[in-house]
Amino acid sequence: MTQTLVLDYHIQPEQTFTYINVPFEVPPQIGRIDVSYSYGDSISSDPTLVGGNTVDIGIIDPRGGQFMTQGFRGWSGSARKQFYVAYDSATPGYMPGPLQAGTWAICLGAYKVAPQGCAVRIEVQLTPATTAQPDSPPLLPVRTTANRPPNVDHWYKGELHCHTVNSDGDSTTAEVIQIAEALGLDFLAITDHNNRSQLVNLARAETALTLIPGYEVTTYYGHWNIWGNGDWIDFRVQSPADLQQAIDTAAAQGYLVSCNHPRPYGPDWAFPQVEGYATVEIWNGPWELLNERCLAFWEARLKQGKHLVAVGGSDFHFSKQPHDAQLAHPTNYIYCPEVPSAANLLKHLRAGHAFVTEAPDGPRLELHLGTAMMGDTWIGTELPAVKLIVRGGARSEAQLWTADGIAASFPIREDEQIVEYHLSNLDCRYIRAQLVDTMTGNCRAITNPIYLQGGE
Repeated sequence: MTQTLVLDYHIQPEQTFTYINVPFEVPPQIGRIDVSYSYGDSISSDPTLVGGNTVDIGIIDPRGGQFMTQGFRGWSGSARKQFYVAYDSATPGYMPGPLQAGTWAICLGAYKVAPQGCAVRIEVQLTPATTAQPDSPPLLPVRTTANRPPNVDHWYKGELHCHTVNSDGDSTTAEVIQIAEALGLDFLAITDHNNRSQLVNLARAETALTLIPGYEVTTYYGHWNIWGNGDWIDFRVQSPADLQQAIDTAAAQGYLVSCNHPRPYGPDWAFPQVEGYATVEIWNGPWELLNERCLAFWEARLKQGKHLVAVGGSDFHFSKQPHDAQLAHPTNYIYCPEVPSAANLLKHLRAGHAFVTEAPDGPRLELHLGTAMMGDTWIGTELPAVKLIVRGGARSEAQLWTADGIAASFPIREDEQIVEYHLSNLDCRYIRAQLVDTMTGNCRAITNPIYLQGGE
């Protein structure tokens, strides 16, 4: 017989940006948990809107609700007002699997709280199991083999940051795969907010795309992608120490960690003292959306001597309604001379053998210094000529940047053009290139740097 529980909680304004666990008991032999919730003065999660309430929601099983424990079973932010978890299925964003008896908790995220506070009512329905409960379904791993032949030039293009119905998007994983295939992409990472249920679907997908597992750790103090295999990483950070612990844990497990869209309304990276990420998302969605701030964030750290890989991401959410963010705008290109498996693509992305361009058919840049390419360190006492190969960049301006600023710029008039330039000394630390639209001033493509080091 189904049991119904009603849980009431009043969130105070001083609890904004905190997480509240509202416990409830699950008896043995329960096969499905249905949850719905409501609250007053509701406003959207748009960071520019204030004065009302936005309450996120998720659920935690008896393995633990404390920070960095593994009891997390799903999260939908404020995108859904109801969800369910069962032993054999679940609402997108939630993980099916055995429903253990014991103390569960509804996790409320107090993203916005009105001055008068916020009264939340939660209804939980517990339905008995009718059959034996199977094990949790497998997740997409980082595969070491590829189901496609290598490209002749060893360059692969794809998307590293997008969303589906498993968080706050409107498209299924299958629909996003179809869009990526139609765009001619080679690889795809679907990075839904705070959960891994999309990886269940991707593990079963049949596609020639190289699928890279990952998700976006979405905190109230900054967002960051993780790509790779490992445990679920907690997003419920409350301090710089929490954020550093979560990033360090992810990196120790082998995840490639990216600081996402560090700009106003991104949200910005609120704890600048926290580091440990290996990449920075310098380009998120249309260039005009304050991406020059993301680029400046990365450039400032390059000038400090840090070697951080530049990546881009569309932050695609919607295919069934008009929206500025379109899949693979921008697009990442990764150079991979090995089998184009997820493992090898991540290896060469970590090495910085990559550039970002405005679209799947956008301009392509290759930067070389002797035998060194983007992401490499050139060691020597005499500098060879910097060589920049530009394809599809006519009517643009190529710029070579060092830690001192623009070292040189060149008009690009041909569909394929090679630019050579001699640096005067090794003190500039690095050299990178970007392509700029001469009419709008917007970036069209950006390379990773080649780092410079004097040698004997």
